[in-house]
Amino acid sequence: MEKQTILIVDDEHDILDALSDTFMGDYEVYKASSAAEAMDILKKTTIDLVLTDQRMPGMTGSELLANIESEYPHMGKILLTGYSDITATVDAINKGRVDKYLTKPWDNDKIRRIVMDVLQVRMQRMMNDNKTVETQLVQSAKMASIGELAAGIAHEINNPVGFIHSNMGNLRKFFLKISDLIAVYDGLDLPPAAVETIQKVKTDINYDYLKTRINEMIERSIVGTERIQKIIMDLRSFSRRDTGEAAEADLNEAIDTTSRFLTFEYKERININRDFGTLPKVICNVGKLNQVFLNILANACQAIEGNGEVTIKTRSEGDKVRIEISDTGAGIPKDKIDKIFETFFTTKPIGKGTGLGLSISLTIIKQHKGTISVDSEPGKGTTFTIVLPVDSREPQ
Repeated sequence: MEKQTILIVDDEHDILDALSDTFMGDYEVYKASSAAEAMDILKKTTIDLVLTDQRMPGMTGSELLANIESEYPHMGKILLTGYSDITATVDAINKGRVDKYLTKPWDNDKIRRIVMDVLQVRMQRMMNDNKTVETQLVQSAKMASIGELAAGIAHEINNPVGFIHSNMGNLRKFFLKISDLIAVYDGLDLPPAAVETIQKVKTDINYDYLKTRINEMIERSIVGTERIQKIIMDLRSFSRRDTGEAAEADLNEAIDTTSRFLTFEYKERININRDFGTLPKVICNVGKLNQVFLNILANACQAIEGNGEVTIKTRSEGDKVRIEISDTGAGIPKDKIDKIFETFFTTKPIGKGTGLGLSISLTIIKQHKGTISVDSEPGKGTTFTIVLPVDSREPQ
């Protein structure tokens, strides 16, 4: 089994050697006499845990661990400090930059136990994160498959709907011509017996009603096929295959398309308001952002019991765009609002939610170098705010 790696940092060589001897044999040990040297080692070597002294020239141990937390969040971090440095140590712990700390002089058995504990916690954290990532990837793959299936179905439906729509248009023209023909016959000077027979047939079939009703049915059918074609266009736009490449997109159009899917489900009780500002084209993966918009809008509609409103507001802010999605729902309790982006956390009843929608949304927004935040007041509603750069591509 490959040994775990420890990086020991101290500007006093005697202490550096003593600590190195403590872990030699059980771990693969690296040594650095300064924070700069430590950062150089981290760039070249995979390190599982860093044990650093607090007082060092140039950069303190807590400052070094802050940099490590930013660049290597899964790495174990232990601070070796004197009692006079306890304030800086507590501050580092509160900010999540230190897993454990030890005061000088240290006990070898104790420091070995602490190192083992920190490494075990680190391994468990990585396993949990890997499971989370794997679950999100599976969910994203499912969404992609559903999107491809929906796009395929939309394509197959589009052809028959197209010729039905065309035929209904022709049927309207033909019916008008037949009506005109019957009107001509009605104007002819026919024998009384023929007029009586024709009038009797008209009465029997309720001709005047049929003439009006048939025309209405044709017009409504044409409107219906036009709606189906619009839905198909929206579906094909929404489920556009994710190529993994960024491209210019109109986010107002993307949000509008996505919100129309919810209109069909919630139109009887929820009014969706659109307050769209003028936005620049955003370079993004619009397929993934559509998934975010759908997740948040669906949550907003589900949060409303009975009648209510969802308001979508978009604005341009320099080199960024701002999207606010507000609802008049029940709101999120204060003790749960900090957990809503956690994987598998859901406030919905069992079987109604997976707890993945907002977690995946957060991941997608981060991939676009944006931010997502929430403001909620129980009983009054919730607002999600998304801020995205106009260009989310990685710098070349």
